[in-house]
Amino acid sequence: MTTNLIDAYVLEIGRRLPGKNRSDIQAEIRSILQDMLEERSRKTGRPVDEEMTLEVLKAYGSPEKIAATYLGERYLIGPRLYPIFMLVIRIVLIVTAVLAAIGLGIALSHTLGSPQNAVETTLKAIGNFIAAIMTALGNIVLIFAILEWALYRAGGKLDLKGLPVKEWDPRSLTKLSTPDLVKMGDTIVEIVGSFAGIVIFNFYPQIIGFTPSLNGVIESGNWAIGFGNAVFVPILSQAFFHFVPALTMLWVLTILLDIFLLRMGSWNLVTRFCQIGLKIINIVIAAAMLGVPSLLAITDVSLSTAMGDPSGAHILVSMMNIFVRVVLWLSIFGNAVEIIKAVSRMATNNLIPQISGKS
Repeated sequence: MTTNLIDAYVLEIGRRLPGKNRSDIQAEIRSILQDMLEERSRKTGRPVDEEMTLEVLKAYGSPEKIAATYLGERYLIGPRLYPIFMLVIRIVLIVTAVLAAIGLGIALSHTLGSPQNAVETTLKAIGNFIAAIMTALGNIVLIFAILEWALYRAGGKLDLKGLPVKEWDPRSLTKLSTPDLVKMGDTIVEIVGSFAGIVIFNFYPQIIGFTPSLNGVIESGNWAIGFGNAVFVPILSQAFFHFVPALTMLWVLTILLDIFLLRMGSWNLVTRFCQIGLKIINIVIAAAMLGVPSLLAITDVSLSTAMGDPSGAHILVSMMNIFVRVVLWLSIFGNAVEIIKAVSRMATNNLIPQISGKS
């Protein structure tokens, strides 16, 4: 049990450290803890046991506090979020660079035989890439700063009008099963996705569409001018946007629950019930959407005008409508499975003893 406690403690610290030096730091901490245990055993004349290990771990400090000593102070992005923050930054940089390179290649293909136009196009593409990166970085920093504000700062204590401050207890390492631990990466991705849904569908719904030809956009280097010369086909119908207020409420509640989970670090009875409630709301919204004739604004006429192929447009519209309905049914099925899993975990961990007691 002693070894298991130390392993769990070192693992918790490692989860908050960057991958580059993680193994070395974990080995160092493990060695320090072993030395502390041997010294305490020699001074007290007692063999190393679980109680002594708990005392040493409590004296050494919480995993958040120890990780912070190796990472240093960060004002906007703390040690708990910093590794995930850097991962998101790398992904955004790679995706943006790939898209910019593809766009530049297409643009340069239209400037063959004109070196001056090729240079101008390249410089313009570089400027657009830098602007896109700066905008993306600003939004990512803002989101993670909000998350950091919601989390307990490493080594910090929360004091709400005299409420008792809960100190770190090493015994908590043995109380949590794997399903009860909050997966920080998945939770943050869900927060970012919900935030993106709120912003796009409430403030920029006009960008949800497509154009069968991007030549106007690429040649002009300006989205507004480009789309002014190209045929733009909106994807979602007004029937869909009637559901946006309900979806926005669902996304806001999801963000609030995820922030609370990040602060708690584990699931409990209240958060499980909240999760089930949100899944039920999700199912109700999806079922209501299934009752709408079409959530797509694309019709045979509008698409055939853009494509110039009436028969192909009819087939594509039919496939898109079928795809939307399949996605909604999968959403209902997936949320139902999540509800069953949540109830099962509550029963397994005795979070609902009044139910298990009756059975």
